[in-house]
Amino acid sequence: MKINTTRVNMVLNNKAIPADYLENELGISRSVIEKVRDDESEFKNLTLDVAAKIQKWIDDGNYTFSYDYSELIEDLEADIAEGLTDDYLFIVRGDYNEALEKCPITDYYYRQDEIDDGDIAEKVLTASALAEMKQDNSIF
Repeated sequence: MKINTTRVNMVLNNKAIPADYLENELGISRSVIEKVRDDESEFKNLTLDVAAKIQKWIDDGNYTFSYDYSELIEDLEADIAEGLTDDYLFIVRGDYNEALEKCPITDYYYRQDEIDDGDIAEKVLTASALAEMKQDNSIF
């Protein structure tokens, strides 16, 4: 199992998830969770067992990481409705996002000749780009 420490840390420090809930779900001492949340103990000092339990819980689909694509989705859907896009478009990706475990889409172009100097863009199906953004934008 690969442990994504960024994801594990985000779950552990998400105060919207009650410590007693994580204790019951994962079998991790509530005091361990609260000490990390209250900065009484550093994340780097967690045992591998604790990190592995949280990672397994994430891998089992109990926590979803999202990216706010709301504005970009709205823009692309409007462009599609207006007929401005073809079957393919050119997407630009940002820096690697550790929580998403990929580089998120940050912009798009209709045609290759529109791509700004310095931008690296990949040609993808318009429907695929929209589907990726909608999936990553979802919070379960």
